[in-house]
Parts: sequence; structure tokens; C-alpha cells
Amino acid sequence: MVWTTATGFVSVVLLLTFSAAGPTLAKDTLTIAADAPAVTLAPRNPGRRFVRLPTLEYKFEIRTKCSDERLPGSLSLNVADTRKSLPADKIVSDGPTEVSLRIPAGQIAPLVIEDFCVVQAERDGDGMSEAQTQITIPAALSAQASLLCEGDEDKAMTYVSRALDVLLVCERASGDGDSSDE
Repeated sequence: MVWTTATGFVSVVLLLTFSAAGPTLAKDTLTIAADAPAVTLAPRNPGRRFVRLPTLEYKFEIRTKCSDERLPGSLSLNVADTRKSLPADKIVSDGPTEVSLRIPAGQIAPLVIEDFCVVQAERDGDGMSEAQTQITIPAALSAQASLLCEGDEDKAMTYVSRALDVLLVCERASGDGDSSDE
């Protein structure tokens, strides 16, 4: 019994030793931020739930940092079937790299929206008085980014995924007395 306990203890010590002496993980960082584009919707009849979005344009602010004397080698950004790759000379190392990406309407699945921008009964006057006029749809799409950091002796790839929001704005009826500039 003593021999089994000692063998188990030695196994645990060896496991911890090899784990601590293993390869160090890269401390490269990749962060992405994006605006939420606004889409104007005309009032819909009750019962309609699916909304097809038009082509959307997102403006991304991407920050990169390579560690251990590595430098950015390439940056890739993907949303739906739209991709953009940047070579090393287009990646800003001491600040944000700004990237615009247009996602065609055909690559965006319809959204299910309930009780938003629905024509109300005539008793409401303009038909929209009690209704919400804008709503943010969280995670309507997602972006995936990858950063390749290269050094003389090694390369490391860092991946990040981020949910992308869409702002839906309900168009007011033209005869409601409110006029707004865009």
C-alpha cells in the first residue's frame, strides 16, 4: 500500500513538472470593435415577422499586438461569405487598423422580429404613437478575425469572434407632423 501511494505521488509530481516546463503560450492579442449600422423599416402589417435586411456596411476598429519579438504577418476578417485580408504593411501596430466591410443582402439571413414597426389601429392617431421607434438586434451577424504573428523562429495564429449588432429604425408615417432630417 505504501508503494502505491508513493508511485501515485511521484506520478503527480512528474505530471506537474512536465506541465510547467511545456511550451509557453503566445501572448498575442487581437481585438475587434464594430459599429451597428442603422436600417430604416417601413411600418408593417400585423402578422409579418421576417425582415430581410439590405446590404450592410460595418466599420471595424481592429487592434493587434504580437509578443516575443514577432511582428504582424497578416490579418483576416470574415463576415458571412465576405472576406478581407490585409498584408503586414497595412496593419497598424501602434493603434487601430480601420477596415470597412460591405455584407451583401444575399448573405444575410432574414431576421424574425415581433411587435416592432407594426401598423397600429386607427385609434392611435398616427398609428405609431405607442410603438417603439428603434431597436437593436444583438448578434444579427458575427465576425471572425485572425492574426498571424511571425518571428525569426516561430509563427503564431490568434483567432477572435465577435457578435455584430444591427439597429432597426421604424420610419414614421409621412403625415404625422414630425419632420426629421437625416
